[in-house]
Amino acid sequence: MESKMIGTNYHPHDWSPEQWEADLDLMKEAGFSVVRVGHLCWDSFEPSEGKYEFEWMDTFLEECRKRNISVFMDVPTRPAPIWLHKKFPSIDIVNKEGIRLNPNTRYMEDVGDPNFQTHALKFAATLSGRYAEHPAIMGFGLCNELGSGFHSYSSTALNRYQQWLEKKYKTIDSLNKNWNGKRWSRKFEDFSDIFFPVSGDTIVGSPENSIDCERFFSDEILNYFHLLSVYVREQAPNVAISTNHWAENKNAGFDYQKNYQEVIDYPGIGFYPGINPEYVDGVIGACMNSDHRIGELDKPIWALEFQTGTNGGYAAPAGALRMYAYLSWVYRNDMVCAWTFRTMLGGEEQYFFGLLDHDGHPSPKFFEMKQLATEWQQMKDSKIERKDNNQRIGVAYSFDSSKVMQYATNYYKKKYKNEEVLNSYKALFNNNLDCNLIDLRRVTKEYSVVIVPGQCVMDQESANTIRRMVEQGTTVIMTAYSAKVNEHNQAFDTPLPGYLSDVFGIKVRGFDRTITHVSTINEGGIEKSSDNKKLRDVDIVMNGEKQNLAIDYYEFIETDTAETIASYSGSENDLTTAVSRNNYGKGQAIYVGIPSDEQLIASILASLNIDSLVTKQPDKGIVTRKLNNNAQIFINTNNSACTVALEAEGTDLFNQQKYKGTILLKPYDVKIIEY
Repeated sequence: MESKMIGTNYHPHDWSPEQWEADLDLMKEAGFSVVRVGHLCWDSFEPSEGKYEFEWMDTFLEECRKRNISVFMDVPTRPAPIWLHKKFPSIDIVNKEGIRLNPNTRYMEDVGDPNFQTHALKFAATLSGRYAEHPAIMGFGLCNELGSGFHSYSSTALNRYQQWLEKKYKTIDSLNKNWNGKRWSRKFEDFSDIFFPVSGDTIVGSPENSIDCERFFSDEILNYFHLLSVYVREQAPNVAISTNHWAENKNAGFDYQKNYQEVIDYPGIGFYPGINPEYVDGVIGACMNSDHRIGELDKPIWALEFQTGTNGGYAAPAGALRMYAYLSWVYRNDMVCAWTFRTMLGGEEQYFFGLLDHDGHPSPKFFEMKQLATEWQQMKDSKIERKDNNQRIGVAYSFDSSKVMQYATNYYKKKYKNEEVLNSYKALFNNNLDCNLIDLRRVTKEYSVVIVPGQCVMDQESANTIRRMVEQGTTVIMTAYSAKVNEHNQAFDTPLPGYLSDVFGIKVRGFDRTITHVSTINEGGIEKSSDNKKLRDVDIVMNGEKQNLAIDYYEFIETDTAETIASYSGSENDLTTAVSRNNYGKGQAIYVGIPSDEQLIASILASLNIDSLVTKQPDKGIVTRKLNNNAQIFINTNNSACTVALEAEGTDLFNQQKYKGTILLKPYDVKIIEY
């Protein structure tokens, strides 16, 4: 498959054939090699049930073929057409209050509904079969942004949930035991008695029911994801499959890591760091999302959508779009498809600004993409490629933990992905260290270091993986909030961290906060003040030096076989161990008593004396990697200029300027130096 593809998203169903030709000529002039089409337009192909209109796409594909522009075609089974909603009301979303919602916007269909699946899969097979052998087609997309949308709490969905639970637990006695049904008189007599863990908008059910409900909805999306891939592959076995799913969507989302390796050929993503590069968490988070999509697949990623503007925001600063593209490439992306080519005249994204303005005039972003296409062609001509940086670091990611932390905010006062996982990931990003985001339930590679940030749900399978890895020589670093509940979302009745106390050689004996804590429950009928008040200053001392950390939660660690490698200062508890280390088998298990913290994780990694973790870093915000052919890329993600030292005399790939000693990187600048 071709690498370094530059292109854009286009919506031919919105424009005339005459406009297609003019726009495709502009794409060709810009050096674009790929265009993504087909998303969100099921009823343009099938305006009424069984009546297909493909001629318009036939014509468009022929125009692409004439210009040697490859086409990535989405199989647009969402949103469902209005005629399908009208025929089968069961596919409509029913909210937590039990109210049926009209499909006013996209993604308002129940993908687990059999009526939806029957028609969607038939359409998917028809579309992919028609274009499987077309010379312009280079890939098919499994719908657009699966995982985005809403759960449906309809009676038909409830019936499927009850069947899902019966298949999982086999007997109602088993469910009652694992759901702790004796608490508050909530034992069920039959699976048909079970209800969703929602009552209105604010009343939620037990933690056990809630996590199983999230798993059920996830499995419904995963099942549809898998079926869609089967139907497309049967019709188009020689066409690559990808998708820009949205597994982390807070309204729905799904457990992507559970079956991604059986579904897609190339991981896909919408690469959206934001139009404000100063918001560094957005920039780093986009790279983390890429690593999550790739997992352990060892395939390059395709940015099927790539940020050019945003809703109400015209553009990122000059040069930032180009910088984002190179940054995504360093993080294993081989395709950049700008979202979008033409700015929409109407519809929900009419102020999501693309490469062309509303009147079709090319914006500065168009010319930045044109420059990018030229440079990526230079890279191909010079055979510049990423090196295999031999990812030996894993960062654990857990769908279950994300949902449990979202449920139990009174205790888990951190956001799982945006804080716990991201803070650990930043320690690697800012030290130019590559990693894989891994699923502890099924690890296929060997790692020198694995970081487990705030994984509150510790199932037996994940615990066995950690135990095995440490026994075999891996260093596992686990942070606070981890291993608090088991696979049923019940608190462990054994010493913490659950299932792994002996591996880490410790027992966690409670916790404290440095600020006041007020529950959302009105205890005793007296409303408490919700103002956060500082109670004490607690810091961590490591190697004789204070870390100067902003700590608001910290756990008390009782060491058994572990040694203390960092201590609390300012804690009023007798247990002062803040970071412990235990030798277990050939490896070591390190427990960190505070939530995931970039600075502390970086300090621990630096103390491990592992050669692959020791690198000479440039200033923060400078991303660099060694490339093949004795080349090195430097990316300035900052809005200020930086001077970077070179290891030898080198030449800029793009303008052939020679450098000795140092190079100056302007804001958002990118240079590839050949030594």
